[in-house]
Amino acid sequence: MLLAALKDVDKFYGGQTVLDAATLELRSESRTALIGRNGAGKTTILRLLAGVEESDGGTVFARDDTLISLLEQDPALAPEVTLEELAARAFAELARLERRLSELETAGLDDPERYGVWEGLHARFERRGGYERRSRRDAVFRALGFQGRELEPVARLSGGEQTRLGLACLLMRQPDLLLLDEPTNHLDIEMRGWLEGHLARYPGAALIVSHDRAFLDRACDRTAEIARGVLRVADGNPTTYREAQLEQRRIEGVTRANQEREQARLSAATEQLKRWARQNAKLHRRAKAMERRLERYEAAMIDAPEGDERKTRFRFPSGPSGAFVVQAEHLSKGFPEPLFADVNLAVRQGERIALVGPNGAGKTTFLRLLLGELPSDDPRGQVRFGARVRVGYYDQGLSEVDPAATLIEELIRLVGDVEAHNLLGRFLFPYEAQYKRVADLSGGERARLALLKLTLRGANFLVLDEPTNHLDLEMIEALEAALLDFEGTLLLVSHDRRFIERVSTTIWEVRGGTFTAFEGDWAFYQRKCSARAAPPPGGARVRPGSVTRTRTGPSRWRLERDLEALEQRITGLEVRLGELNRTLAQPDLLDPDQIAELGREYTGVEEALLEAMGHWEATTTALGEAGC
Repeated sequence: MLLAALKDVDKFYGGQTVLDAATLELRSESRTALIGRNGAGKTTILRLLAGVEESDGGTVFARDDTLISLLEQDPALAPEVTLEELAARAFAELARLERRLSELETAGLDDPERYGVWEGLHARFERRGGYERRSRRDAVFRALGFQGRELEPVARLSGGEQTRLGLACLLMRQPDLLLLDEPTNHLDIEMRGWLEGHLARYPGAALIVSHDRAFLDRACDRTAEIARGVLRVADGNPTTYREAQLEQRRIEGVTRANQEREQARLSAATEQLKRWARQNAKLHRRAKAMERRLERYEAAMIDAPEGDERKTRFRFPSGPSGAFVVQAEHLSKGFPEPLFADVNLAVRQGERIALVGPNGAGKTTFLRLLLGELPSDDPRGQVRFGARVRVGYYDQGLSEVDPAATLIEELIRLVGDVEAHNLLGRFLFPYEAQYKRVADLSGGERARLALLKLTLRGANFLVLDEPTNHLDLEMIEALEAALLDFEGTLLLVSHDRRFIERVSTTIWEVRGGTFTAFEGDWAFYQRKCSARAAPPPGGARVRPGSVTRTRTGPSRWRLERDLEALEQRITGLEVRLGELNRTLAQPDLLDPDQIAELGREYTGVEEALLEAMGHWEATTTALGEAGC
């Protein structure tokens, strides 16, 4: 069922074409990834579909009674409102539908017209998850870190938590079409995994913009790419789409090269016949025929491949450091619960470390202790840097930059006039954008400026805290390439699984008051996480560090098997419910006893389906918690 669409839509900002005859259809249960560079028009497409902006041409369509909701990155939430009150507001439309259904049922459904109204409203109530409101609220709050905080006011939440709460309210509301603009911002790895699973079972449609490639690949089955105002749509997740694009370009390049060789041969033959035909009428006719053949061939040639959008490539120049980069002893911190305690470590030259853990576990705090910006709670705590170590910290806050200065002024101060323009161009700042004030930069522009400044430090120990936030896919890949070429030592914090997998070789984890070092890459860490999800034989295992943890409950293997069984049961119940719906939609073919019997079966199947869905949500959450 078509829920919403763009048809030949144009959109202009000033003299710039953002969308040129863009067409996109969004149907029930579709999961579409919307990709493209920062500033290409992704958010504009979301806002057009949400009705926040108007097009300059073409048609924006939304099906009647289709609820479309857009995720806001900075939701306007009243500070005095509690999380429980926000959940009630998210369900306000469902509560209204429920009251209307109750009124119709009280009036009696024996009237065909009244029954038709009830049937339409009931279908919408079911589609929007009206019967699972409480279980959905509990599952969403638990998965996104708000369980037990329902009575807290919004004012007590951080900015990142408020953004996450906006996503929670949207998921609880369960609109027919979700428009998600960077939904993974402020979600840790476990939360991202849960959201992937939730979207897989989502009864409506979703259009998703995200810089997390692993998330898009796992959550989406279609890809829409916006580039130079042109919107292209294809089946498959973004990785599949890009691989197909590369193969198509390769084939087109080979075909075009062959056609150009044939064109050159025909053109040379035509010119030769023209020269010979000056004194021969018969050859003149043949030359004309050859010329027409050349014209037909040129008309049938495929177009020359479009040049790729300008890409960036940069490096992090570095000099050698000593064999030991940093050594730390007795690092401890608690706010007031212990984040980690009595951590001792040594980082060697050339190591590539990713620091992972849930939101609030203490990752940024750990970095600040290691850099000497915070003291250890343990008076014995100390940090020593090795010989010739030069630290480069990724500072997206741009604390050392004058917000009133323009980009070009800041770079001229560092590298001079000519090199300033060259560097800004390399980091994809067009000439006119180079005169923007730092204070007016978007999140993506600030991130690119922070990376640019980092390349000028000559650091041989890079410390990066969430460097992929606000970067588009091309810039993330350019950063990966630069880090793979980097010859120094790397320590990074990230929730981007693919980024961690590609640039790190060692994993550190901060979780539940414990610091653990895993001497292996991301795949090794994932295997260890799976292994420790099951309780060890003979009692609880003590992990190195400050806190002893005991795992109870089913193993990850058992949870995965339970999930498979539940999904099969849900599918079977949904099929039977559909059969009953189709049968009951033809009451003239049934006698009253059959209708009553089928009605009782419908109620039983519906209750069983709701119970199975509740178990599925709980099992999914338990699997996410057991994953690491």
